[in-house]
Amino acid sequence: MEAVDSDTSQWVTDEQEESTRPSTSRGLGGSIKTKEFDSILYGPVVDYSFRNLETLSDCVKLTPRTGFRPNEYTENKKLKSCSLRLSHNRLCDLSGLQQVVDALLVEPERLFWIDLSFNSFPNIDPVLIQCTKLQILNLHGNQISELYEVDKLASLPHLRSLTLHGNPLELVKGYRSYVVGIVPQLKSLDYSTITKQDRSTATILKSFTKRKHVARRKYDD
Repeated sequence: MEAVDSDTSQWVTDEQEESTRPSTSRGLGGSIKTKEFDSILYGPVVDYSFRNLETLSDCVKLTPRTGFRPNEYTENKKLKSCSLRLSHNRLCDLSGLQQVVDALLVEPERLFWIDLSFNSFPNIDPVLIQCTKLQILNLHGNQISELYEVDKLASLPHLRSLTLHGNPLELVKGYRSYVVGIVPQLKSLDYSTITKQDRSTATILKSFTKRKHVARRKYDD
């Protein structure tokens, strides 16, 4: 098995601990209360990292990696998991994501974690908005340069952990405050807990930006 960098290794360890378990509120957990449901919700990560993938359709032709816990399948050969790792590949778009998730997972609508780090994405693909139960999204180490791309994530109500470091947009002044202000449901950004000070600064920046835009419109008129 190919070596995994320390950042990814630490993330794997952390995400398998209690702090990264998906919310079990009624909105995400549904009405199923059985052990079978738990085995799906907390099933092993479906891991397609380090596979030189250029398109998502290649996933269905490959067997996912086996990690600390073996992959679990249903009788219909669907994976019992709600998390997907596609890091360290050569992906630049997410065409066909929904079809791939539907083909791989027994309950695709419950996808709560997707790792897209260390690929070549130039933007945040709108298809991610269809993953309405998404709670953890890794996009660090890509080529996203425009800060406004983050706006697309505002409509994901359960998103609580996001990584974007290692993208050109990280160098934009006010980056962290902007993201916190645009996606207020977040609890963690770039593996760092969002503090009250972060939220206060984000509110000030958002208010200032709004006033600036209003003033500009009046000037233009």
